Amino acid sequence: MGPKATRESEEFVQLMTGHQGRLFAYVLSLVGNPDAANDVLQEVNVVLWRDSREFRPGSNFKAWAFRVAHFQVMAWRQRQIRDRLVFEDDLFEALATGARECDDLFDRRQERLTGCLEKLTPEHRELVRQRYADGTPLQSIALERGTTANAVMQTLFRIRQRLMLCVARYAEGSA
Repeated sequence: MGPKATRESEEFVQLMTGHQGRLFAYVLSLVGNPDAANDVLQEVNVVLWRDSREFRPGSNFKAWAFRVAHFQVMAWRQRQIRDRLVFEDDLFEALATGARECDDLFDRRQERLTGCLEKLTPEHRELVRQRYADGTPLQSIALERGTTANAVMQTLFRIRQRLMLCVARYAEGSA
């Protein structure tokens, strides 16, 4: 395997691992059982890896992976057909469509939140990063800033309120 193939493999693995949580949520929304969702997700990963040469860098990995997941769930359903409770195909398709739409909505909300975070002052962005991205305890942040944990908590509350308002306005097209 040459350096280019190794680099492409590494990039593909990063894409796969970066989408595992969302793929699991998608599969779980369709199968309704966490254990079954894990089994199906393993099958999805095998197919993604096996067919990785079909994926073109720069194209929409998420759409391709979700399509593979959709087909793997359908195959799983065929194996489950003898069980008592199996959804009709049209209900399954409606659930699959709903799950994809929820994931797309998540993407849009995340973009809005990113835009709103950029509108915060650098100090407030840093505070949000410390608390929510890094998980720094309130007391530690307060000590670092020379204030009380309650004051930090109040500031974070006001920042969250501003972010919620901004995301809502962004959704209405007025942000």
